[in-house]
Amino acid sequence: MMDVGKREEREEEEFKMEIKVIDKKTNELKFEISGINEAEANTLRRSIISETPTLAIDEVEFLSNDSGLYDEILANRFGLIPLVTDLKTYNLPESCTCKQKGCAKCQVQATIETKGPKIVYSGDLEFKDKNIKSVYEKMPVVTLLENQELKLIATAKLGKGKGHIKNAPAAVFYTNKPILTINNDPKKLEKIKNKFPKRAFKDGKLDETSLLKNNLYESCEDIDDGVFKVDYEKDKFIFNLESFGQLSTMEILEAAINSLDKKLDEFSKALKSAKPTTIKTLAKKITG
Repeated sequence: MMDVGKREEREEEEFKMEIKVIDKKTNELKFEISGINEAEANTLRRSIISETPTLAIDEVEFLSNDSGLYDEILANRFGLIPLVTDLKTYNLPESCTCKQKGCAKCQVQATIETKGPKIVYSGDLEFKDKNIKSVYEKMPVVTLLENQELKLIATAKLGKGKGHIKNAPAAVFYTNKPILTINNDPKKLEKIKNKFPKRAFKDGKLDETSLLKNNLYESCEDIDDGVFKVDYEKDKFIFNLESFGQLSTMEILEAAINSLDKKLDEFSKALKSAKPTTIKTLAKKITG
């Protein structure tokens, strides 16, 4: 019988995952993951959207609102403004030492005190913590006419996308890694070249780099005729992640992986401490 140490070592070898960055911009990240399956790829996608915490306005106290919009509508608009987030400074309310009473470690306040005529923008929010601000300062919130006043105190807290979409940090999707087979035979290509987008060509020939850029190959999948064919690798995935600006793409990815790691640790501990009958019941439910 194999001992625990050797079994864990074998499992690490069998389930080796590799990540390779393909393209990296300010708020965009394209990367390839190999050595995982569909379920694991989708779990990472869900973790990025649902489990990565970001700051968002959660409560608004209106001291004066003479604008043409109700308090509830304005509060909703302020809540949807993306805020620069500092995960090292702020805690999730449920894990804070104040026990969700509200303190400087789990929330930050912002104020607006202004009069019309003017357009109130997201950048008009003045936070007590100067490191926190609106990601996009020119998002219009409401128009104030002459002598109309807006005065409020807003409280921002860390939250997760699974609780409210305003806390989602990014848009993310993935596809299986494509394998392109291209035959630039002049006679065959001449007959069907009009079926391909012009951007798919370079120097009069189908170009693999051009087809992979922006997933252009997807619009050509039905074209075959011995010229072009698309296959997919089952254990390799291309992820496209676009941050909304609260966190950098690398911060989002790191937070999502850490969240998954923590959940797996908790699940492992729960299994070790569970009674045999509980594990049998769980196995029965899973297998049906």
